[in-house]
Amino acid sequence: MNPATEFALGSREQSPIHAYVADHGEPVNRSNIEHVTIAGRSVAVSKALTPADRALVADAIHTTEPVKKACFANSLEMWQYDDRFKYVEGFAVASEFDVDFEHAWCMLDGEKLVDVTTPFDHYYGVVVTDEDTLRQYYDIGKTHGTYGIIGNHHDRFTFLRERGYIEGQRRRP
Repeated sequence: MNPATEFALGSREQSPIHAYVADHGEPVNRSNIEHVTIAGRSVAVSKALTPADRALVADAIHTTEPVKKACFANSLEMWQYDDRFKYVEGFAVASEFDVDFEHAWCMLDGEKLVDVTTPFDHYYGVVVTDEDTLRQYYDIGKTHGTYGIIGNHHDRFTFLRERGYIEGQRRRP
């Protein structure tokens, strides 16, 4: 089991975010990931990317111009650029650090990892497939900044609330 998977499954009691990712996430096996440079950017990608896939990733990088420390925005931009990029949120770990990060990346065709923000070694996350949700958070991000979907505290965790992971707020008298 990779360290991101261990963290996600072992921390499910820490918060509704952790619980949702633990319940719905999938690991990306380190043996299937390589750190390479595409379009002048250090990225983590699936070793299974074809030359045509790499060309698509390069075009997406040139068009979306990913920003450091903006994984949620970068991943939503990649999804917006081409619907072959599936938006994923979860946890990622770099081997040299013993720290898990809440992170977003893409899965090309839902199968091949593409992380244009920070190349990690281990991933465990949930593919968000609902087009209306993706469009809503993409539009919100363009207006107010992007804070992710699953763990978005700026909208009072609407995504998790709608899925029963957070109970409704009591109204004050």
